[in-house]
Amino acid sequence: MQQKNLPVSAIYGDTMFCLSENHTKIPRIKSNPSYRMPFCHQSVFVKTALLKQHHFDTSFKICADNAFFTTIYNQGEQFCYIDMVVSVYDAYGLSSKPSWQYFKDEVRIISRHNILHLIPFCFKYLSMVTKFSIKSILPSKLRLKIQSVYNAK
Repeated sequence: MQQKNLPVSAIYGDTMFCLSENHTKIPRIKSNPSYRMPFCHQSVFVKTALLKQHHFDTSFKICADNAFFTTIYNQGEQFCYIDMVVSVYDAYGLSSKPSWQYFKDEVRIISRHNILHLIPFCFKYLSMVTKFSIKSILPSKLRLKIQSVYNAK
């Protein structure tokens, strides 16, 4: 995501999710940065000046971080990936499961930048709901095995 000779505004690395005491994973996020950040917000370092210039929009109940990073990316700020684990955290936080609030926040962000991205997001969200529903009925031992082996959240 970095072009030659342009200053880097944000540096991000990998995140290790703790699924249980004995199961972890490092997901490879494949998102289009023009509408969804391709990293976990705990694993990015951003210039203080940008944070002061673009405050988090607290009208987003879940996705204020995504709104911030999507905005600065679409304004041409440069991001640089480093191949190392930067943060470790519990994989079962508020945004780990599909919700109506999450959906509404994401649609608002996409609408600000490019409404055409709404189509792939809706398919991705439908996939997320389907996976979450299947995981909720699986025995935890099987679910953890699948999540850690197949890089599934």
